[in-house]
Parts: sequence; C-alpha cells; structure tokens
Amino acid sequence: MKISNLIIFLFANLLAISGSYGQANAYIQVLTLNSGNVDLNGVGDIQVTVGNTGPASNIVANNLRTQVSVPSAIVSILPNALQTGIPAGWVITSNNGTTIQLCNGSDVIAPGTQRNILIKIQGNAVGGPSTVSGVLSFRSGTNCTAPGSLAGNNTADDNSTSSVTVINIIPITLADFSAKLIICEPSLKWVTETEINSDRFEIERGNINNTNWSSIGVVAARGYSNSKTEYKFTDRNNSTTEKILYRLKMIDKDGHYKYSKILPVFINCKTANVYVYPNPVQDGKLYVSLTGSAGLVEASLLSMSGQVLLKAKMNNGTNSLNVSNIANGTYILNIQDANGVNKKEKVIIQH
Repeated sequence: MKISNLIIFLFANLLAISGSYGQANAYIQVLTLNSGNVDLNGVGDIQVTVGNTGPASNIVANNLRTQVSVPSAIVSILPNALQTGIPAGWVITSNNGTTIQLCNGSDVIAPGTQRNILIKIQGNAVGGPSTVSGVLSFRSGTNCTAPGSLAGNNTADDNSTSSVTVINIIPITLADFSAKLIICEPSLKWVTETEINSDRFEIERGNINNTNWSSIGVVAARGYSNSKTEYKFTDRNNSTTEKILYRLKMIDKDGHYKYSKILPVFINCKTANVYVYPNPVQDGKLYVSLTGSAGLVEASLLSMSGQVLLKAKMNNGTNSLNVSNIANGTYILNIQDANGVNKKEKVIIQH
C-alpha cells in the first residue's frame, strides 16, 4: 500500500513537472529612446521588446498581439510605410496614429528569445512627460484575428509603460546677423549667443522675388558654446547687378535645422573697373583708368589713418592725379560714383 501511494505521488509530480516544461511565458518591455525625448517636428523611436521566458514551448505563429499607445496630445505614430523597424515575419494589423497593433505573424518565438520592435513617432507639440503604454494579448488564426490564449503565461508580464517628452531644442541662438557690400562683394556676418549640438551653417542666396534659393557656401559651426561666437562669409561668386537676398540655414548634428531672417543686399558695382599705374608712383603722376562707372567719379587719396590728402573728379577713361607733393609712403585711392561704386586701390608713392 505504501509502495503504491509512493508510485502515485511520484507519477503526479512527474506530470506536474512535465506540464510546467510544456508552457510558455510572454513578456513586454517599452522604452522611449533618446532618454524619452523627441524633438518638436522630429522623429523618435519607441523600442518595444517582447520575448518568451517559458521553459520549453514556443509562442506559435499568429499567437501574440502587441499593442502600443502614445499620448496623442503631443506625439503621433507615423504611417505604416514609414515603420522601418518591424521584425521579419511580423505584420501591422492596425494603426490610427495613436495606437498601433502588431502580430507576430509567421515569426515563432522560441523559449529564451526576444524580438525588438522600433515604433516611429513624431513630436507634434511641446509637452510631457506623458505615458506610452504597451499591452500583450493572445490570439489564434491568421493575423491574430480570433481570441486565443497562451498556456502558462504570467499576466504580470503583459503590460509595460514608458514616457515621452516633446522638446523644442534650438541648436543655435543668433545674437546678430548682418549683410552689407564691402568693396563690391556681399559680406555676411553673424554672431551666435549659444550653440547646442550645432553642425554647420549653409549660406543660401535668393532672387528678388524670394522664390528660388540656392546654397552658395558652408561654414562649420562650433558645436557647443555658451559664449558669443562670430562667423563671416563673403559671396565672391555673385555676378548679378540687382537686389539679392541672403539667409542662413542653421543645421544641428541630428539633421534638424531652422532659418535665419532674410537680409537684402543691392549689388550695384560689378560693372565698374579701376586700374591704377604706375604703382609704385615715381614721377609724381598717378594715372587712373576707369571703365563702367556712372557719370562723374569722386577720387580721394587717403593716408593709412584715413586722412584725405587729395580729391578729384574723374570720368570713364584715363585720368591723372598729381601726387608730387605727397610724401613717400603707402596710401589708399578711394573711388565712388553715383551708383554706389566704392572701390579702393592701394597706392605706393616713391619719389
């Protein structure tokens, strides 16, 4: 009798052990990447990990439905075509922008294995932190269509939450941005107050109608700075003689960008040319050849400190200046006309 009871006891335990080995357990973990932050109008990722901690049984095909919901007030789930982080064999069964449901489709999840799913979301309004939730349920049939179950599943592992915050990081704060004509070339100057994760500035030029913009140069940004940083750019390849527009495209290392204000510059001196000879001047007479200037031109000979030593009116063609009474040294000949031509030529006098 004792022996038969012992046999029954051992048989019952074997059945229990055998039954536990035949079970599976699904779990879910939800994590918003980038420390839970998504840039305003930027794209972020929610990493959803699902797996099987059961001792022996697989989670069979079309058995596991994963649902992820996001706070619609600040973020949205991108359309299916942009969901590039879905594991092989999985299918998206529904997606309304707030809740997405996925099925493990043909993917059989063996014990001790897991799958990582990346759900693409977009930041639509600054706010948070707000809750992102993930829930598992069990189905049967094609594409997880009918209610089902998972023998041995622990329901405590079927839910997980994370949080998301939408932030508006301004990579660059401009303290100043100016554009002016210097010796017939548009010169841009800008100063940043702060920089966070900044990568570069692309300088763009537009026409007078502000409809066509083209990139004409790139200036590397400092990256990170809490103090003022000055940048300069000269447009040396502009051949127009009309009003043109400039703006900065300020790009951070993540590819996000914003534009500066638009500044106009009126180009009005590309047709005027000045040639001085001989240089150095040795016989007391400086010749100035002008082409393309408008009407009378005012020529001024300046010392290096800016003092005006001579003034004269000139026309297109060859003109001369008597510099016999000017001491040996280096000077600046400044040429200006009615159309705003402002050109400077260095002159050396050697008697």
